[in-house]
Amino acid sequence: MTDETARDVLVAALADRTGGLGNFTLRGDSLATAEVARFDLESRMGNRVMEDIWRAGSRLSDKQFLAYDPSYQTSSSQVLVEDLDSVPELAAVDSVIRSGDVPIDSGGDSAVAMVHSLGAGDNMVVAYRLKGPGVATRRQGVPLLPNDGVYRVVRGDLLYYEANFDVFTCGGFAFFETVSLIQNKLQAPEKSQELARKTLATVTAKVRIVGLVELEEAVSKDPTLRAKMASVARLIEADPDYADALTTDSLVDFVKKYPDYDILLSDTADGPALLFDSSPQHRHQIPRLLADDYLHSFLTDRSYEAGSKHRVSS
Repeated sequence: MTDETARDVLVAALADRTGGLGNFTLRGDSLATAEVARFDLESRMGNRVMEDIWRAGSRLSDKQFLAYDPSYQTSSSQVLVEDLDSVPELAAVDSVIRSGDVPIDSGGDSAVAMVHSLGAGDNMVVAYRLKGPGVATRRQGVPLLPNDGVYRVVRGDLLYYEANFDVFTCGGFAFFETVSLIQNKLQAPEKSQELARKTLATVTAKVRIVGLVELEEAVSKDPTLRAKMASVARLIEADPDYADALTTDSLVDFVKKYPDYDILLSDTADGPALLFDSSPQHRHQIPRLLADDYLHSFLTDRSYEAGSKHRVSS
């Protein structure tokens, strides 16, 4: 797969405006268990949705295309592309939608997504608005529908359409703009897990850690820790010498010098070592330390935790 191949697929599909509109709900507890159902829209609303999909897709096609990498920090001018088969839960739903064999939506479980398809065959574009359980509907208050001066209570869930699409699929590709979408909403964390494992191994090669196996497992399973290791990967990419500065001596000296950060140490036969504690209040400490998130201000002589920073000098 090349970035330009994916762009060509999307551009060709958007140029073929001969197909019709399909509308679907995904109802259930999650994308993996959701049932796909279809619904129709009155013609004016249907035309609006078709134009929204075409405009949103066209905006995507004008951006810089990047093959998905969990270490990326994308800008508003970039779009990420992944093979649809690498996102199995989305691929399964997408296959059902494209098959055309979908029952009519009769309500029921909360909607976890609203989906719209435009076109047919290889040129079908499918746009997904993915939300958590019940978020695609609004339950606050009691909705009332006026009818000749009488307001009647609307029973059941209301679906609210928004022209904000989280992911497009077309030609075997998934197109999206938020790097965390794959692992958080589409439940396909394999690439981010592999990046986290490799990055942790690189930056701890010269660091003595008690509980390293447990840290490796936590980094692999916890989305927040995976994101932190992705930021470390970006640091290494920008500064290849960064990992060389992370040694047991340098890190232990730092921890002893700044006890307010409450980073745990352990005495071992080989000398002092960092100690990984999986409790909620301590599990993020070592990844933050490896990311250099503990900083000191020369101006105010205060120490901070800083997850975001911009280097100004060596």
